This record gives sequence, structure tokens and C-alpha cells, in this order.
Amino acid sequence: MERIKKLLGDGTKKFIIKLLFPLRNRFVLLEAKCAKNKHVNLNYCNIPNLGDQISPIVVNHMLSGQAISPDAPTSKTQHFCAIGSVLTAGIQDCTVWGSGVLSSTLTYRLKRRKLDIRAVRGPITRAVLMDYGYNVPEIYGDPAILMPDIYTPSNIKKTNRFGLVFHFAEVDEKDNYITKIKSKSDAYADIKHIDISTSDYKSFVDSILSVDVVISQSLHGIILAEAYGIPSVLLRPRNSHLKYSDWYFSTGRLEFPIANSVREAMNITPPDIPDLSLLKKKLVASFPYDIYS
Repeated sequence: MERIKKLLGDGTKKFIIKLLFPLRNRFVLLEAKCAKNKHVNLNYCNIPNLGDQISPIVVNHMLSGQAISPDAPTSKTQHFCAIGSVLTAGIQDCTVWGSGVLSSTLTYRLKRRKLDIRAVRGPITRAVLMDYGYNVPEIYGDPAILMPDIYTPSNIKKTNRFGLVFHFAEVDEKDNYITKIKSKSDAYADIKHIDISTSDYKSFVDSILSVDVVISQSLHGIILAEAYGIPSVLLRPRNSHLKYSDWYFSTGRLEFPIANSVREAMNITPPDIPDLSLLKKKLVASFPYDIYS
């Protein structure tokens, strides 16, 4: 594979996508994992990142309300994209419920697929999909906003003014700030580092509820904070801003602050927490129970 990449240069990914396209529904995402025949295959990145790990948590919660097993055999092999930017992380024909586009450089992966779209993360994803000719209902929301229906602890004491959440891939920057926080210097004494590189959603939620304001470079750090009623400030991500805008736009916030540094974020007034009740109601109503029959 490495030799092929060297030969093809920048065109490698598109070449591989074209090569794999006829076989796309036989595997999950772009991983060497075979799709389970005549079952619904939930496509999510199984990596140490809570934003990905809560996809089966939320989907299984929805299914349990109707006494449906996620492993129930179905009449045909299905693919399902829910939480996260997995819509362009793979090329499968699939049912979409709340997923979104990661960046403009990956939208070519939307071509020639069969997508049954019930809800999308936000209006940017909807516009991109419609531009590719898909029928997309105006139903928005990241299904992570349903997490308070799954887990809401009580009696969590406030321990810090700020909670700092880095993108799971920003290892060097995260380690740098953890060192500063541990040093108890005046500037960082009231910050708690909250690690999103985990599958332990209960511990993560407990930590979020123990602070007054979340500063996050991770999209799901922002979404989960706001879902639990904690104000948050976006710390400028290194990569595309598309998915963050997609989330804010879905809640009607066309303008929002982006901090260029942690210190700047500490002095920014967080945007108002949106009323998520209508988004939640529409998401629940649009859940694709039918694909499990």
C-alpha cells in the first residue's frame, strides 16, 4: 500500500476510493472490517474518542425503547451512520441519522451512493448533500444531544471555573497544557483538563458538570457541554471549521466566537446555550427503526 501511495502521490485516496467503490457495502467505513451479512452495520470509528464511542450508546438506547436488539437479523445487509462525521469517512450506501460532512475536501465520497437520509447534523451538510442530488429533510441535530436522556448524574460539585477539552488527535498541545495546569500557575490554576480520548462517557459528563465553562477544541466537547447546560467556547481547531459551523448553524447561531488560545477563551463570553428541545424531538421522531425489520 505504501508503494502505491508513493507512485500515486496526492491522488492516492481518490484512486483507492474508485478501486473499492464496487465493493463498498461489503466492509465498514474504509476499514478492513467486513460488514455483517443481513444485519444493520452501525458505521462509526472505533477509536479512543468519545465523540465516536457514543454512537452505539445512543443508537442502542433508541432501540431499547422499542425492545429491538441491535444484533437482530434483517432482510438485507444495511449500513447506518449516526453520530460523527462518518458520512464522508466511508463510501457505503447507508441510512443517515444525524451524521455530517467532515470537510470540503472529502465531499467527492458522496458521489454515486444510495443514501437514505432521515436527519443530518446541520444545514451545511444538508446543502452539500442536496448539491449532490440527494433528498434531505430539514431535520437537524447531532444525536449526542440525547445523552442526557441516557445519563444525568446528580449532586456533582463544581471544582473548577474552566474545563479544557482538546481534540483527541492534538496530543502534543494537550500534554503541554496538562503540564501548565499541574504547575498551578496563576493563569491556569482554575482549569481542569477533561480528556475526550475515552469511552467512559459517565466520567466525561461528570467532569463537564463539575466546571462552569467548557473550552473545547473537540466538537463533541462543545455539543455535550451544551446538551448538559454548560456554556462552552470553541478553541480554534487546526483543521476545517466546517463541522463546527454545521453544529452552531443547526441551533440557529450563525455567529459564534472562536478563541485563538486558551487564555483568550478564558476571557470570552460563551454563546448562549441553545434550546435543544425541538431538535431532540425531531431527531427522536426520525429514528430509522424500519431498517431493523
